[in-house]
Amino acid sequence: MAQDSLPDAVLQQLHHREGLVGSWWPAVALLALAAGLVLLGVRLRSRGRRTWLPAGAAVVALAAATATGVNAWTGYLPSAQAVQTLASGQVPDTDGTVTQVSVPLRAGSGLEPSQTWVYTPPGYDASGSTRYPVVYLFHGEPGSSADWFTAGDVAHTADVLVHDGLIPPVVLVAPDLTSPDTDDTECLNSTRPGGPQVETHLLDVVSYVDAHYATQADPEHRIAAGMSMGAFCAVDQGLRHQDVYGAIIGLEAFGNPGQGGLDALTSEAQYRAVSPDHYLPQLQMTRKTPVYLDTAEDGDPVSARETQHLLAELQAKGLPVAHHVEAGQQHDWDFAALGIAHGLVWTVDQLGLAPQRAQDSPSPSEAAPGSDATATG
Repeated sequence: MAQDSLPDAVLQQLHHREGLVGSWWPAVALLALAAGLVLLGVRLRSRGRRTWLPAGAAVVALAAATATGVNAWTGYLPSAQAVQTLASGQVPDTDGTVTQVSVPLRAGSGLEPSQTWVYTPPGYDASGSTRYPVVYLFHGEPGSSADWFTAGDVAHTADVLVHDGLIPPVVLVAPDLTSPDTDDTECLNSTRPGGPQVETHLLDVVSYVDAHYATQADPEHRIAAGMSMGAFCAVDQGLRHQDVYGAIIGLEAFGNPGQGGLDALTSEAQYRAVSPDHYLPQLQMTRKTPVYLDTAEDGDPVSARETQHLLAELQAKGLPVAHHVEAGQQHDWDFAALGIAHGLVWTVDQLGLAPQRAQDSPSPSEAAPGSDATATG
């Protein structure tokens, strides 16, 4: 059993996401408005008057109620700040700097130009001597490269963890994983004619970041992290590209690419070759890649089951592995925002990158009773 890696004071700083925008109240208010407009329309009709205006307004209110209800359920826009970030492309109130870049596409990639979001930490100097670790953040499906900075609020998380000495200053990179025809790419290279070559593009993103930012350009200083589909991406890409990524964070992960993989590939052999729950027993490990897996207590039952299978296979490989269950959380971005904080603290410790202050404290991988996390390796 491993202790919770986040002190209470840090958790309090991270729990600032609740707000009116991300609550159920806007949906409730809009539903009430829609009902009131319907009643108004009925009354007007009984008096022989036109009802198109209240009827149209009721439809708009109902659609808005549905949208805000979905947002409250998924946590895509948890706050007014998240709405501002999505609308402007700027992240307010961060100690670092967030920009968007367009990574060039190869001819025949099957992809469209997109924005990759990049966070550089406070004090970052591209021309200085300091080189930084990089965390690659993969979004879910449906999703976009903005999600980790709007729904996941990851810039704030990095600010807090760096300020409190729990992780070193890091560069965060969130690429777009979608294709023109589907969001469910699973980060794979499609073998269908003209299919999207997402895996190749992700490797190009790594090369681009190392060429344009002050990074420590080796696997020991790169972490692959993701939520849901992105968690599968992190696990699969991290295991099959050990020369690129040195650690893995999977939040509500899966052991195979599911329907997205079936759509992208043309044979069962190809599918099995990119499914960790199939290839892990035969996979040759060239390094002791730390793997952090996090599940929500009330999350996706398929992910929970497949995470247990992944844990067993990874432990059989003798890898450093941790599994944490986020109490009271669901398969949404509120969970991911909390899980990424736990995962970053654990993985930087495993990679030997934790700041001296954190190294002087009990390690996240040390035994402690009463925790809901497990660690091996």
